[in-house]
Amino acid sequence: MNELSIIIPVLSGFERMPAFIDGLSQYLQANPGDMDVIVVVDQTVEKPGSILEYVRDHYPWLPCRVLQKYGRGSERNYGALVRFGMAYSHSQYVVLVSPSGEDDLSKIREMLPQMRQGAQLAQATRYLKPADARQVKFLFRFYQTLFRFSIRALLGLTVSDSTYGFKMFDRVFIESLGINRNGFSLCPEITVKSLLAGGKVVYVPSAARPVPGGSPFQLSREGIGYFLVVSRAFLHRLGLLWF
Repeated sequence: MNELSIIIPVLSGFERMPAFIDGLSQYLQANPGDMDVIVVVDQTVEKPGSILEYVRDHYPWLPCRVLQKYGRGSERNYGALVRFGMAYSHSQYVVLVSPSGEDDLSKIREMLPQMRQGAQLAQATRYLKPADARQVKFLFRFYQTLFRFSIRALLGLTVSDSTYGFKMFDRVFIESLGINRNGFSLCPEITVKSLLAGGKVVYVPSAARPVPGGSPFQLSREGIGYFLVVSRAFLHRLGLLWF
C-alpha cells in the first residue's frame, strides 16, 4: 500500500498533459515519497496510452497508471472519473489534482502532514487570504459566498471553500461515507459528508492559477448538483434522509 495516490481526472485539454507531467515530476523529484499517479480519462480521449508512453520515456521512475472510464453522459463527468480512480487506488490517502495546472502542487507538502496528524480531509481554500481570493473571478466569488451562507444556514457548518477540487483525504474514510456524485458537486459532497460524519477537516490556503483555454466547469450545469448536495444534507440533518 502506498501512502498517497495523486489522482488526475482529465475531462479536456489532454494535449496539455505532457507539460503537466513535467511539472508534477519536478515536484516529486524535489519531494520524494511513497506515492503513485493515477490518470483517469473519459472514453472520448483518443490514444490515452500516449501519456503513459510519455511518462515511461521521460520519467521511468514515476509509478503511473492511465485508466479510461466508459459510460453514458454523467457517468464520465468529473466525479465519476474521481471515484473510478479511487477504486483503483490502494493508498492510504488521495489527493485530487487538476491537469490544467491551476493547483499549486507545493501545497501537497502542507496537506500531507495534516493527514498524518489525523485529519480526514485537507481542503485547499482560495478564500482565507484576500490575495488568493482575487485570483477567482468575481461572479464565482459571489456564488461561493451564497453557497457558504446556505451551508451555514441549513447545516450549521462553517466552511471556507468546499467546491475547490484540490483536496487530500483519507481514502477509506471518504469511501465509507458513500460518495456518489458524478459531476463537480462531488467536491462539496466530500467536504460536507466529512463534516457531518465528525471528520477532522483542515483548510490550506492556496491560490488557483488562471487556466489556459478555460475550465470544463460550467456553473449553470453544476449549480444544480451543488443545490442537491446541500438539500440532501439538510434532509439528513433533519433525520428524513440518509445522506
